[in-house]
Amino acid sequence: MDIGGAIRELRLKRGVTQEGLAGALGVSAQTVSRWENGVNFPDLSMLPELAVYFNVTTDFLLGLERKTVMAKLIRTVETFEPASREEAEEMVLRFKGEKFPVLKDYKITSDGGKVILQVTKEFNSEFDNMRFD
Repeated sequence: MDIGGAIRELRLKRGVTQEGLAGALGVSAQTVSRWENGVNFPDLSMLPELAVYFNVTTDFLLGLERKTVMAKLIRTVETFEPASREEAEEMVLRFKGEKFPVLKDYKITSDGGKVILQVTKEFNSEFDNMRFD
């Protein structure tokens, strides 16, 4: 796919008009139209802005995206055997305090004298956009 076609497809998927996209990027609607119709191409400095706006990579816009899908870890389920129910509850509190990954669910059970903690954590599906300062 050409860059103009990619821009058009992404814009339509997002439900944005050419005028809306133009306003967001600080260009004219005519400029967006010319990109989409292959008359002109976005300036090289505009590619990162387009990529951020559409939440894609610049490689995608340029048609260089890999054909194979890269798997992303979205959810984990972990099982722990803490020494006591109190320790399991403390672990849950620590998990709740973490910003990443987010604790979505947990279950504390007993099995033959053992305490079992099962936690479900979710990762941000837009992991590529996360900043690690």
